[in-house]
Order: sequence, then structure tokens, then C-alpha cells
Amino acid sequence: MRDHLTADREANAIRMKRSTFVGVFLLVEGSKDKKLYERFFEKSLCQIVVISGKPSSKLKIISVLGILEESKFQGVLGIVDADFDHLESSAPITPN
Repeated sequence: MRDHLTADREANAIRMKRSTFVGVFLLVEGSKDKKLYERFFEKSLCQIVVISGKPSSKLKIISVLGILEESKFQGVLGIVDADFDHLESSAPITPN
């Protein structure tokens, strides 16, 4: 079901979470990534959000980041797999 949420809805959900959480939001591609990064971040300071989507969770995270950056939303970061970006020379351009 979460695969069908649009990037705008994901961005709005993160904005709504800001009212109860003042730390950083870390956007990751899947539950395995979440499990991995939970080891490195303090839960009280960083909330890890899984963004899944079709055809690509990576593209959806980049879209959500773009929407939030456009509205000057502070405290959000995304981690995506490089996949074949280095071979295709198509790395996304975003500071987050």
C-alpha cells in the first residue's frame, strides 16, 4: 500500500511529523536499510523513514527531498544506493 503513496504525500507526512519530532529525518529505500542505519543513529535525534515506491524507491526519495528542499524544510537527509549511477554518470544533484 505504501508503494502507491505519491512523493507529495510522503513529504506532507514528514512535515506533519515535525510537530512532534525536532530531530533529523533520514529517508532510506527499504526496511533492510532502516535496520542497518538504526545501529548508527540515536533514535531520539534521528527518525528513520522508509520510502518505498514503484518503479524506484530511489527516485521517490529524490523527489521527496526535492519537494522538502523547495519549501525550505530543515532537518531531512536521504541515503540511496548508487546502483549503476557511477557507470551511467547520472548521479542525482542534491545537497541532501
